[in-house]
Amino acid sequence: MTKPKVHVTATAFSIRTLAALAIALAVALVAQSDVVRAQESDDPRSDPAEYTRAFVAQAMVRYELNGLAETIAYYNSPDSIDGQWYVFIFTADDVLVAHADSNLVGRHARAVLGPNGYPSGDSVVAVARANPEGAWLDYTFPNPATGDLETKHSWVVVHEGLVFGSGWYEPGPSRSQPAEFTQAVVGQAVNLYEDVGLDGAVSYYSSPESVDGQWYVFIYDPQDALIAHGANPSLVGRHAILLVGANGYPAGRAVTTVARANPDGAWLEFIYPNPASGRYETKHAWVTVHDGLIFGSGWYEPGPSRTRLSGFTQAFVRQATNLYNAIGRDGTVAYYNTPQSIDGQWYVFIADEDGILIAQPTVPENVGQNLLGEVGVDPATDHPYGLDILATTSEGQWVRYSFRNPDTGQIERKNTWVVRHDGLFFGSGWYGITPDIIGLPDTGDQTISTGWILGIGLGGLFALAAGAGTLALRRRIRAG
Repeated sequence: MTKPKVHVTATAFSIRTLAALAIALAVALVAQSDVVRAQESDDPRSDPAEYTRAFVAQAMVRYELNGLAETIAYYNSPDSIDGQWYVFIFTADDVLVAHADSNLVGRHARAVLGPNGYPSGDSVVAVARANPEGAWLDYTFPNPATGDLETKHSWVVVHEGLVFGSGWYEPGPSRSQPAEFTQAVVGQAVNLYEDVGLDGAVSYYSSPESVDGQWYVFIYDPQDALIAHGANPSLVGRHAILLVGANGYPAGRAVTTVARANPDGAWLEFIYPNPASGRYETKHAWVTVHDGLIFGSGWYEPGPSRTRLSGFTQAFVRQATNLYNAIGRDGTVAYYNTPQSIDGQWYVFIADEDGILIAQPTVPENVGQNLLGEVGVDPATDHPYGLDILATTSEGQWVRYSFRNPDTGQIERKNTWVVRHDGLFFGSGWYGITPDIIGLPDTGDQTISTGWILGIGLGGLFALAAGAGTLALRRRIRAG
């Protein structure tokens, strides 16, 4: 059968042509006005937002005047690239048909990915389809002008079902700036949620691809249940109160409490497993609340090891005051009265403003006792060390006395770091008679120094251990 010929009358052709020209003229006027504004300065690129809008508008003019095939061919050529500016085009079926990177052409939007598998393509088409007249979005993508991964600010518009877009790049913070980099990671997570919705954001941030070394995003729902955690998906579904760190430390509760109290963003620190090293380390987390959801991420810092006794002790006390700042007095006292809070010979005790012990996990019967009473007297020397503890300021000090070591059950010399924080006294310590030769910082002229140990000789050291030199140990040793 012969296929009938299609006849296009001059009138019909003229009407179609005039309509296309009218659209092109309207778009051109928009582009021209953007160009004029951009060219008011010596370098039109000095206003990158206006220049980007003009760049996209000119792409739509080209489409109207020359058709899709020629437009695609042009924007797939190097001639179309202007430094960091290039046009990308998605079809009505969300297939990328024009891009500066030819390796991406032909891919569906869901296969156009940024670093760590970030769904850049899905974000672009989702934002464009939801805002056909034009919208901005930010994401991380390779800058063809530098070859670096940078933050891309893209303007996207839908025209006749096609998505036209372009943008400019801005170097973001590097990993050598961990605080700024962390905030950028969290900001990108919020952007993705805005672009593709909750399901898309949760799906991505529950994937291993979303983990960038020690950085990963976690998300809590409005009821404080964890719904995304790329580093450990097995935690997803648990309520914050069930998410604990080393020694049962209530990390999840700390995160959600701080976030809810500071919805615009806040920092907190806690001990948690670093997925990059597999070790428990200090995590510095940035958390923010958006649409009732908590978004967070952070970086890790190895804390002092147990071989650095003084440093480890001070970090142990600092973790207690951090928890107090995060969840308040009642939650902190409750935790430090549990056996789970004990880490070998280290545990935290807390006394209130009047010197009454409110947390003491190794001798719970001492809770409620006043450090000014019998509980605050050294059983070996009768020295009222409770007075020393209660003389502590916010700067902290070392206090030494005899106490029962929970590891050995014996009465031993205890080296305790005490800090006054918000009116309460937080303390922890380790046991031993020669602390200063294994890490205790210089505490003044009463410090038991390495030189002093060498001066008295090994025999003198054994004599001290046997009880000789008791007078020296009865001195109160304070931080300088």
